[in-house]
This record gives sequence, C-alpha cells and structure tokens, in this order.
Amino acid sequence: MRTRFQTLKFSSALITPAVNLIETHKYEPDFIYWLNIEPDVDKERIHTGSILWKAFSSRGPVIPQFTWTAATDRKGVYQPSEVGLTHPTGVSVLDRIIDFKIAIPKQWQLLQDHPKRGIVFQLPELYSPDEVILFAISVIPVVCPFETDGSFSLVYPDLDR
Repeated sequence: MRTRFQTLKFSSALITPAVNLIETHKYEPDFIYWLNIEPDVDKERIHTGSILWKAFSSRGPVIPQFTWTAATDRKGVYQPSEVGLTHPTGVSVLDRIIDFKIAIPKQWQLLQDHPKRGIVFQLPELYSPDEVILFAISVIPVVCPFETDGSFSLVYPDLDR
C-alpha cells in the first residue's frame, strides 16, 4: 500500500498543531513515523542546481529540511527518536547555529555532522515536543539561503487513509 501524506501549514506564532503531532506519535512500536518541516519558499522560482551539481557537490539540498522520527522498535530493539537537518550550508553548520545563539539541548546526542547528509541528533527518552519544534523553526531560517516569512510546511504520513 502506498503511503499518503498530509501537509500542515504553521507559523512560529502557532506551533501547537506541530507539537501535538509529535506528542501523539512519540513512540510507534510497529512502524517508522516521521515528519518533515521546510520553510515556505516559492519553489518555482528557486534554481536547485543541475544533476551534476547535486551529485558532486559537498552541500545538501538548497531548501533546508528538518526531520523528526518517532521512537520505535526495530527487530525488537528500542530505537530512540531522532531529529535531523539537511541544509545547503556545507561544513561548520554547528558553528553557524551557535553563532546565531540557537541553543542545542544538552541532552541531544550528536550522531552525524556531514556537509551533504546534514546533522542528526538522538533525543533522550524524555524530551519536550515544544523544544523540537522551536529548535526547528529557529534553525531553518539560519541555514536557508532565501528570505523566509516565518511560515513553514510540515509533511507527515496520513495514517487515517
């Protein structure tokens, strides 16, 4: 069966729907549940580069994407929630985040920092969904090469279909 997706528009002034999605799906034992957050930008007017640029560049996608995954069980082994960010910044994205005074919660464990595949953090068993969403909407404009207006698109699997 093909997965269908829902898109939720939200802003930095109204994060409750995004927070509620994480709260509802913090742990999904039987499947992988995730959500992606991107800034609302006019994708029609953005040149994303050629196939060669994408293949040989040491940078991630032009439009940053923040991903959260729910904790789950894979083959009977508990896998904690993770957050990740793909971005066009290249190297030193953590330095850029710190330079912009965005706090990375101390309990988040860095798993990956790669210029093309992005950064990935493992979340502790107990964490705040508000903290995840606030981090996402704070860090996305810092790594986005385009002007943003504080609105975001959140894409997630539609489990009701």
